[in-house]
Amino acid sequence: MSLKFKATVSRLTANFLRLLGMSELEPPESLPYLNFGRRLTFQSIPVDLYKDHLVRYISDRDGENTYMKCSLLCVEHYKCLQNVEHEFLVLYFTHWNSSSDTAVICADRSVEAAESSGLLTPSSSENVAQDLVTVIGGAMATDITQYLRFKFKSSKRISSLSFPSDCPSALQVSILLDLVNKQDTKYHIFRAQCYWYCDVVCRSLKRLFQGVEELHGPDTRGHLGLIPVVRTSEGDVDGVCNGYPIALQKAMEQVNQLQIQRAATRAQIWEEGSASAQLKINEQQCQIAERDHQLEERNRQLEEIRAEQQRQNTERDRENAERDHQFEEMRAEIERMRAQFAALKDTQ
Repeated sequence: MSLKFKATVSRLTANFLRLLGMSELEPPESLPYLNFGRRLTFQSIPVDLYKDHLVRYISDRDGENTYMKCSLLCVEHYKCLQNVEHEFLVLYFTHWNSSSDTAVICADRSVEAAESSGLLTPSSSENVAQDLVTVIGGAMATDITQYLRFKFKSSKRISSLSFPSDCPSALQVSILLDLVNKQDTKYHIFRAQCYWYCDVVCRSLKRLFQGVEELHGPDTRGHLGLIPVVRTSEGDVDGVCNGYPIALQKAMEQVNQLQIQRAATRAQIWEEGSASAQLKINEQQCQIAERDHQLEERNRQLEEIRAEQQRQNTERDRENAERDHQFEEMRAEIERMRAQFAALKDTQ
């Protein structure tokens, strides 16, 4: 089943769900330079910067380079049908968590004419090649032909390259694209132009990763009309393939170093966070201890107040009892005196 057919089925399914009033599934998580979402993007970046961005990316989620987990599904080789019949590549990458979700990028070579003359001549060494990667969008949910029509007008697919056994990662592909650029950074009309660039990329990928090539009609790669313009030498492919292991090793050393730095930063943040948390715990414990001390002091003061009140109550009860006793004695004395007075009165 072709990728275009899958994209068509996906769009029809999405429209059917909308008609039924059902929401579509949430789009998969994307990366800064691999868009697995539903919306098309047109973000172009030179291949050397693209490679640097992919090498330096470390996920905040797991501290790993996620681009190493995105595999190249296939490469499609296109030719424009007008003017100089520009050629370009469309590359499909699978999502690291879902092989059914695919991101698409476009890679091609153009030219920036020398500022001195503004003219492009076959022998000029001042024409700087512009090898660009354009981040497009998720192939399963969007029609990439919209982007192809926007940038290249009309075009046709000439061939495709798939990788049934050894799929390179997005990081590995970025390294290879950068190596092809370094093979010849100048644009030559009859050698290192877009035909040459696409051919070297595909042949290098095919050799390094056991790619399987399929033609979709007459093989017009490297032709302007019926005229063959360029034929890539084996030396160009050898240069890329021979330089690839060294470039990959250098990139992996950089990735490992960045992972170590990220892990150290995380550990430091964790330690600082732990120390800060412990400091807060200690402060809270001191506050609790202070509150406990204050509570004990208030309880002690309350006990002293209660004891004083008890003492005062006891003293008051004693004084009242003593007054009552004196009162009884006085009343008894009065009664005795009344009795004596009554006895004296009777004797008279």
